[in-house]
Amino acid sequence: MNIINPSISMKKEPSNDSPLETECLFGESIEVIKKKSGWVYCRLTTDNYLGWIKLKGIGKLQKTTHRVCVNRSFIFLNKNPKSKCLMYLPMGARLAIEKIHLGWAEVHFFYEENIQKGYVPLNHIVNNEHKVDDWVETAEKLEGTPYKWGGRDTVGIDCSALLQLSYQTYGENIPRNTYDQVNLKKPNVREISNLRRGCVIFWEGHVGIMIDKINCIHANAYHMNTVTEPLFDIINRMGKNQEIIKMMDFN
Repeated sequence: MNIINPSISMKKEPSNDSPLETECLFGESIEVIKKKSGWVYCRLTTDNYLGWIKLKGIGKLQKTTHRVCVNRSFIFLNKNPKSKCLMYLPMGARLAIEKIHLGWAEVHFFYEENIQKGYVPLNHIVNNEHKVDDWVETAEKLEGTPYKWGGRDTVGIDCSALLQLSYQTYGENIPRNTYDQVNLKKPNVREISNLRRGCVIFWEGHVGIMIDKINCIHANAYHMNTVTEPLFDIINRMGKNQEIIKMMDFN
């Protein structure tokens, strides 16, 4: 089964009042484990995250071939940017593309409970195996994205989603949360002076990405935004009660 909405909330419990755990994106596949009162408990195959999502947000789509590589795109009714926008698509959304013509990719999706045909700009997607040389550039494109606890749709993201979505463009699906990301088998960086672009800084429950030796980009609740600022500003603001627990090189 696949996600058929632009994104859908995954909850700890099958309730609207349950806190947001993460978000599943259009076209991503899930493994349904059990159902309860309009909800399904499932595993998101992208990162093996487990939780409850609403049944009405899933359906059966063709095997995906491409993913959205820009912050957000749209499915248009016709191969014309002036035609009606039927749905937005966040970065990381998965699409089954069969036909490409004159800069547009044809996609089939659920719209008003029926299978609808639409078109996505070709320069907004890449094939699933595509790998960028500089994944940090993807994180930089997300600067200015509002902070949202549990957010993974690029309408609003949190710190670990920024790392996950950015690093996915480097050809690797990594875990969703910082407590799993920090245990990835990446080379450790022992000294702050050795940090460089593509190094990742972990605090307890927080993560940031170095864009150079000095500056770090992170989605955070202090600014309620995704911002770039000097690493030492972050360290000084956090104080001694929340020191760096690990520095790793993700290059």
